[in-house]
Amino acid sequence: MTSKNAKPAIHALRMTQAGDSEVALRAVRDIGDAMGIPTVTVIDDLSSLSSLIGYRRDKPIFESNLPAKFRVTWNRRQYRLNNPVYLACRTESVPFIWRVDAEGWSIPVVIDAAQRRILNFAASFGMTGGICVPIHAPRGHIGCISFIGSAEHDLERILEEWRSTLIVAGVYFMRAHAQPFRQDALDGMRHLTKQEVACVTFAARGMTDKQIAIELDVVPGTARFHIENAARKLSARSRTQTVAIAAQLGLIGSVA
Repeated sequence: MTSKNAKPAIHALRMTQAGDSEVALRAVRDIGDAMGIPTVTVIDDLSSLSSLIGYRRDKPIFESNLPAKFRVTWNRRQYRLNNPVYLACRTESVPFIWRVDAEGWSIPVVIDAAQRRILNFAASFGMTGGICVPIHAPRGHIGCISFIGSAEHDLERILEEWRSTLIVAGVYFMRAHAQPFRQDALDGMRHLTKQEVACVTFAARGMTDKQIAIELDVVPGTARFHIENAARKLSARSRTQTVAIAAQLGLIGSVA
C-alpha cells in the first residue's frame, strides 16, 4: 500500500481534540496496517530517565499490540529505561531506521553490551528492525512512535514513501495525547509558590527533605509539605515526576 491509504487515519488524527488519546492511538495503528507493519508502540514521554520511571498512571506510556510474553519480560526487566531506540529519539529529529543485519545492529546511537542484549531480546521475538518517529514538542517534551518490523520488510523503501506522513502523524498524536498533560501542568505552574519552586529545585539536585530543610531553615515536614503541594498542582504522582514536570516547564534546570 502507499501513503495515500493512510489519508483516513491522518484525517482522524487531525480531528482529534485534547484528551483523545485512544482515538489517536487507533489511527496510528491504522497507519501501521497501511504500511504493512502492524506492530506499533507509542511512548508519550521519554525526555529523561525520570519521565520513564515516574509517568502519570492516568496518562500512561502506551505499548501497543506487542506479544503478551514479550511485554511481561520487557516490563519486569525495565528494558524501556535503557532501550537504545528510545535514546536515539532524544537526538534524532526525523524518522530513522533501526535493524540488525550481517554487520550487527544499525541504529543512530552507539550501543553498549547491555543495550545490545535488549535488541537481541526483541530479535528473539522476530523484531529485527523498524522505523521510529521521534516527536519533539515544546519545553523539551519528547515522544516517539515505533513501527516494529522484521527481515521481510524493505524499511528503506517504506520510509522513503511514508516519511512525510509519519512526521505529520507524530505531531498530531502528541497534540492529542500531551496537550491535557501540558495544560494541567501549566495551570498548576501559575499557582506554585516561591517556597514550592525552591523545594522542588533542591529535590532535583537529589537533596532529601532534611537537607532541603537545612538549606531553607525550616523543618523537614515543611519541605515535604511544599513538595507534595507542588506535586498536586502539577498533577504529578510522585516526587520523581514532580521534578521531571518542573524541569520540562522550565522551572528548574534539566534533571536528565
